[in-house]
Amino acid sequence: MTIDPVVLLAEELRAAEQALHVACKTDRNALRGRSGEEICELTSRIKDLSTEIIETKPTSALGASVLVRMAAERLPFAYASYTKHFHEIAGRLDEGQRLLADLIWLRAMRTALSGGLCGREGARIAPLLRLAIEGIRQPVVVFRAVTLAQDSAHPEKDAAIQ
Repeated sequence: MTIDPVVLLAEELRAAEQALHVACKTDRNALRGRSGEEICELTSRIKDLSTEIIETKPTSALGASVLVRMAAERLPFAYASYTKHFHEIAGRLDEGQRLLADLIWLRAMRTALSGGLCGREGARIAPLLRLAIEGIRQPVVVFRAVTLAQDSAHPEKDAAIQ
Protein backbone atom coordinates (compact mmCIF):
# COMPACT_ATOMS: atom_id res chain seq x y z
CA MET A 1 0.00 0.00 0.00
CA THR A 2 1.36 3.43 -0.90
CA ILE A 3 1.66 6.25 1.61
CA ASP A 4 -0.94 9.00 1.63
CA PRO A 5 0.09 11.78 -0.83
CA VAL A 6 -0.89 14.49 1.67
CA VAL A 7 1.59 13.10 4.20
CA LEU A 8 4.39 13.23 1.62
CA LEU A 9 3.52 16.79 0.58
CA ALA A 10 3.33 17.93 4.19
CA GLU A 11 6.77 16.50 4.87
CA GLU A 12 8.19 18.29 1.82
CA LEU A 13 6.53 21.51 2.99
CA ARG A 14 8.06 21.19 6.47
CA ALA A 15 11.50 20.60 4.96
CA ALA A 16 11.18 23.64 2.68
CA GLU A 17 9.98 25.84 5.58
CA GLN A 18 12.91 24.66 7.71
CA ALA A 19 15.35 25.38 4.88
CA LEU A 20 13.87 28.86 4.47
CA HIS A 21 14.23 29.50 8.20
CA VAL A 22 17.89 28.44 8.10
CA ALA A 23 18.57 30.49 4.95
CA CYS A 24 17.04 33.61 6.48
CA LYS A 25 19.00 33.13 9.68
CA THR A 26 22.37 32.58 8.04
CA ASP A 27 22.21 35.11 5.18
CA ARG A 28 21.17 38.49 6.58
CA ASN A 29 22.10 40.24 3.31
CA ALA A 30 19.53 38.20 1.42
CA LEU A 31 16.80 39.68 3.59
CA ARG A 32 17.94 43.17 2.59
CA GLY A 33 17.49 42.37 -1.09
CA ARG A 34 21.01 41.26 -1.96
CA SER A 35 21.60 37.75 -3.31
CA GLY A 36 18.23 36.38 -2.25
CA GLU A 37 17.87 33.80 -5.00
CA GLU A 38 17.81 30.90 -2.56
CA ILE A 39 15.16 32.57 -0.44
CA CYS A 40 13.06 33.37 -3.51
CA GLU A 41 13.31 29.76 -4.71
CA LEU A 42 12.35 28.41 -1.30
CA THR A 43 9.44 30.83 -1.00
CA SER A 44 8.20 29.80 -4.44
CA ARG A 45 8.57 26.11 -3.51
CA ILE A 46 6.56 26.65 -0.30
CA LYS A 47 3.81 28.41 -2.25
CA ASP A 48 3.67 25.59 -4.83
CA LEU A 49 3.56 22.89 -2.14
CA SER A 50 0.83 24.73 -0.23
CA THR A 51 -1.26 24.97 -3.40
CA GLU A 52 -0.67 21.30 -4.15
CA ILE A 53 -1.74 20.24 -0.64
CA ILE A 54 -5.00 22.18 -0.96
CA GLU A 55 -5.71 20.34 -4.23
CA THR A 56 -4.74 16.82 -3.05
CA LYS A 57 -7.34 14.51 -1.57
CA PRO A 58 -6.07 12.39 1.35
CA THR A 59 -6.44 8.65 1.01
CA SER A 60 -6.34 7.79 4.71
CA ALA A 61 -7.12 9.00 8.21
CA LEU A 62 -3.41 9.87 8.60
CA GLY A 63 -3.58 12.27 5.64
CA ALA A 64 -6.77 13.77 7.07
CA SER A 65 -5.02 14.33 10.42
CA VAL A 66 -2.28 16.30 8.67
CA LEU A 67 -4.90 18.58 7.11
CA VAL A 68 -6.76 19.02 10.41
CA ARG A 69 -3.48 20.04 12.10
CA MET A 70 -2.76 22.50 9.30
CA ALA A 71 -6.22 24.01 9.75
CA ALA A 72 -5.64 24.30 13.50
CA GLU A 73 -2.32 26.08 12.97
CA ARG A 74 -4.00 28.68 10.77
CA LEU A 75 -6.74 29.65 13.22
CA PRO A 76 -6.36 33.03 14.95
CA PHE A 77 -5.37 33.05 18.62
CA ALA A 78 -8.86 34.13 19.65
CA TYR A 79 -10.12 30.68 18.62
CA ALA A 80 -7.70 28.70 20.79
CA SER A 81 -10.44 26.44 22.16
CA TYR A 82 -11.25 25.35 18.60
CA THR A 83 -7.55 24.81 17.97
CA LYS A 84 -7.37 22.46 20.94
CA HIS A 85 -10.35 20.48 19.65
CA PHE A 86 -8.80 20.26 16.16
CA HIS A 87 -5.59 18.84 17.66
CA GLU A 88 -7.56 16.29 19.70
CA ILE A 89 -9.33 15.11 16.54
CA ALA A 90 -6.03 14.97 14.66
CA GLY A 91 -4.55 12.86 17.45
CA ARG A 92 -7.39 10.37 17.18
CA LEU A 93 -6.99 10.27 13.40
CA ASP A 94 -3.26 9.60 13.82
CA GLU A 95 -4.22 6.51 15.81
CA GLY A 96 -6.66 5.41 13.10
CA GLN A 97 -9.81 6.27 15.08
CA ARG A 98 -12.55 7.77 12.96
CA LEU A 99 -15.43 8.89 15.17
CA LEU A 100 -18.78 10.04 13.86
CA ALA A 101 -18.83 12.89 16.41
CA ASP A 102 -15.51 14.20 15.03
CA LEU A 103 -16.82 14.07 11.47
CA ILE A 104 -19.98 15.96 12.46
CA TRP A 105 -17.95 18.60 14.32
CA LEU A 106 -15.55 19.07 11.40
CA ARG A 107 -18.48 19.49 9.00
CA ALA A 108 -20.03 22.11 11.29
CA MET A 109 -16.71 23.95 11.57
CA ARG A 110 -16.22 23.88 7.79
CA THR A 111 -19.66 25.43 7.34
CA ALA A 112 -18.98 28.06 10.03
CA LEU A 113 -15.58 28.96 8.56
CA SER A 114 -17.03 29.20 5.06
CA GLY A 115 -19.82 31.38 6.44
CA GLY A 116 -17.58 34.02 7.95
CA LEU A 117 -16.20 32.69 11.24
CA CYS A 118 -12.65 34.09 11.48
CA GLY A 119 -13.28 36.37 8.48
CA ARG A 120 -11.11 35.92 5.41
CA GLU A 121 -8.79 33.59 7.30
CA GLY A 122 -11.69 31.21 7.88
CA ALA A 123 -12.41 31.08 4.16
CA ARG A 124 -8.81 29.92 3.62
CA ILE A 125 -9.10 27.20 6.26
CA ALA A 126 -12.41 25.73 5.05
CA PRO A 127 -10.92 23.95 1.98
CA LEU A 128 -8.46 22.13 4.25
CA LEU A 129 -11.34 20.85 6.34
CA ARG A 130 -13.30 19.84 3.22
CA LEU A 131 -10.38 17.67 2.10
CA ALA A 132 -9.88 16.27 5.61
CA ILE A 133 -13.54 15.27 5.73
CA GLU A 134 -13.18 13.49 2.39
CA GLY A 135 -10.18 11.59 3.78
CA ILE A 136 -12.06 10.59 6.92
CA ARG A 137 -15.00 9.33 4.85
CA GLN A 138 -12.82 6.92 2.88
CA PRO A 139 -13.82 3.32 3.58
CA VAL A 140 -11.29 1.07 5.20
CA VAL A 141 -10.61 -1.99 3.06
CA VAL A 142 -9.37 -5.11 4.78
CA PHE A 143 -8.01 -7.87 2.58
CA ARG A 144 -7.96 -11.36 3.99
CA ALA A 145 -6.37 -14.30 2.29
CA VAL A 146 -7.90 -17.71 2.77
CA THR A 147 -5.81 -20.84 2.57
CA LEU A 148 -7.18 -24.35 2.69
CA ALA A 149 -5.86 -26.61 5.41
CA GLN A 150 -4.16 -29.76 4.18
CA ASP A 151 -5.61 -33.01 5.47
CA SER A 152 -2.66 -35.34 5.96
CA ALA A 153 -4.90 -38.42 6.38
CA HIS A 154 -6.14 -38.21 2.75
CA PRO A 155 -3.33 -37.10 0.45
CA GLU A 156 -5.28 -38.13 -2.67
CA LYS A 157 -7.99 -35.58 -1.81
CA ASP A 158 -5.35 -32.89 -1.41
CA ALA A 159 -3.93 -33.67 -4.83
CA ALA A 160 -7.42 -33.52 -6.40
CA ILE A 161 -8.13 -30.13 -4.84
CA GLN A 162 -4.97 -28.61 -6.22
